[in-house]
Order: sequence, then structure tokens, then C-alpha cells
Amino acid sequence: AGEMAKFSCLFNGHPFTVVAWDHNGQNLVDTERVRSSQSGGLLSLTIHSVSVADQGKYRCKATNQHGQSSSSAQLIVEGKPVFLSTLSPVTVTVGEPVVFTVRVSSFPEPTIHWFHDGQRIASSSEYCFIHELDKYSLVINTAQKEYEGEYFCSASNHTNELFCSFLILEEQLAPVFISKPESQAVYVGKNALIQCVIRGSPPLNVVWLKDNQSLLEVPEHHHSSWEKNEHTLEISNVEATDQGLYVCQVSNSVGMAECSMELRVIDKPNFVRPLCPVALVVEAHLHLECKVDEDTGVNVSWTRDGKKIHQSPDCKLSFEKKTLSLDIPKSTLKDCGTYKCTVKNEAGSSTCSSEVQVQGKRLFHSFFQSFF
Repeated sequence: AGEMAKFSCLFNGHPFTVVAWDHNGQNLVDTERVRSSQSGGLLSLTIHSVSVADQGKYRCKATNQHGQSSSSAQLIVEGKPVFLSTLSPVTVTVGEPVVFTVRVSSFPEPTIHWFHDGQRIASSSEYCFIHELDKYSLVINTAQKEYEGEYFCSASNHTNELFCSFLILEEQLAPVFISKPESQAVYVGKNALIQCVIRGSPPLNVVWLKDNQSLLEVPEHHHSSWEKNEHTLEISNVEATDQGLYVCQVSNSVGMAECSMELRVIDKPNFVRPLCPVALVVEAHLHLECKVDEDTGVNVSWTRDGKKIHQSPDCKLSFEKKTLSLDIPKSTLKDCGTYKCTVKNEAGSSTCSSEVQVQGKRLFHSFFQSFF
């Protein structure tokens, strides 16, 4: 390469009416670098500063009034290898095959070597080399984590050696949950945070669902966000209708994963069976009972005529299985009044009341008839 090449051929039958030169079948036109000449029957073609692109078959055709004749020859250019294509960064999935290919122009034919992180690669059960025309390939049969790194190719002949640009083989990871959300209970009106930590090769597509339906983004109520690997679904001012099964689905080009959690919404306690009015005689057992639909985090208070009632040997207060009761084994006249039961949690409170009348035994019969 870089030198001058000259083709000459001698024809009988001068003078010629037409003289033409072609290269690989393409007609040549004289330029400053490529020039044809004639001296009698001697025809010549001179090429200055020969390059690899000048390789190929050259033909001279001479024509006179009696016919046409031609002569051809091959030009082989020796020079340093030239990469016609190079490597680019690539990302693959563990377990998949990988093929790296470069195209090299060189004469004589180059010697190709492949390197991984500076170490020359030898043919093995995991690495193999393929050569087809000007294409040279390195095949990794099964990509593994340890094959990550820089790969480059060298092409050399007796004139020069050239290194092609490197690439990085990266492991493509399917998404996995490092931390999953736990089921939780939230009071009406409070905020709920559902969080998980995800690892996987980007880009990751994260979708939230509730009861198998895609959860639409409603900024004032449902809002999803992420920071680094942590993904969050925030539900503001929780309502009873927000209760259900929440699923986080994440996917990328190599896989998908999902996790779920149950959100229980705790409403304020409501009385499903309120207190009833009671009339009884002195020393009779006073029993008041009511029932609520919610007992999570519920505090109970009893009052009589506005004064708080406390647990004592003479008054037993209980709250079991959503049923509330007040028991006075031996009632007295002072136990008369308006009894109120108040239940309260972080979502709100409810109250129910009942009138209690205690009479002497002699007056009870007439009182009972008028009371009811």
C-alpha cells in the first residue's frame, strides 16, 4: 500500500480505434492518481499511491477495424488490516449465547486474536471462533456473570497490527423484589404507604393494580413514585373503598415479577345493636349490652348522667368479640339514670344511650306497666 502499480500489455493491430481499461468490471477514467498511456501497440495503466481499495481485476480492451482483444491481470495490495466494522457495547441475559463479529480487509490474510479484560481468549467449550470471507466472529456459547468486561479484537499481518474498539458485555437481570410490602391496616382518613425495593436491569416498567384492575394515577388520592430502587404507592386520605389486594408488577426485556399485599381499611366503630331501656327492682341484676361492627384500636367509655363509670367490684365492664356490656349484680336506687356507651378509634367515634329505672319492690309492678 502507498506504492505505485503499473500494468502494461502489447497488442498487434495498431492503430486502435478504442482503448478502454476497467477495474472489477467498472470502466476507469483517467485522474491524477490513475492514468492510462499508449506507445504504439504498448498500452499501460499507472496507479499512484495504491490502497487496499485498488485491489482486484484490471482489464485492458483494444479495438480496431478488424475486431477486439483484451488482457487482464490481478492486483493484490499488501497493507495493514482495516476494520470495515467494529464492536459496540452489548447487554445480554445470563445463559444466552453471544456473538461478536468484525469485518476486516487485509492482504495477506490477517491473524485475528480476541481478548477479554486484556487476556487472550483461547478456543474452548465456551469460546469458539468463526471465519467467513472478511467476517471474523467470537462466539460465547453461554453467557455467565464472569464473562462481563472489556472485549477487543486484534488483526495483524506482516505489515502491521491493528486493534479494534472494545465492547462491554453486561449481565441483563430480570426484575426481582429485594423487599416486599407487608399487609397493613389503616384508619379511614389516614395515609397508606405501600413500598417495595426492586432490582433489575433498566428500563423497568412498574404497574400497580388493585383487585386485578390497573390503578389509575389520581394525584390527590393515588400517587406512585420511585427513588433509586425503592418504589412507593401512596394513598392519601384513605377511604373504605380503598380496601383490597394491591399488586406491584414489574417487567423488563428479560422477565417479570410481582408481589402483593392486603390493605385493610379500619372505619370508625358503629353500633349494630344499641343499648335498650331497662326497668328493674332494687337488688336485681342490671345488665346493659350493645354491639359494634369494628373493634380494632377501639377505646370504650361508659357514663351515667354524664359521670364516668369505672370498673369496680360492684360494676363490671367488658368488651369481647365486638360486644360491650355493663353489669351491676345488685342494683340500687342510685343506679337510675341515662347510661351512655362511647366507642372511639383513630377514624372516629359513636355513642348510644339507654334509660335505666330502678324502683322499690312494692312500686315496681305499677311502674313497669307505665314504663312499657
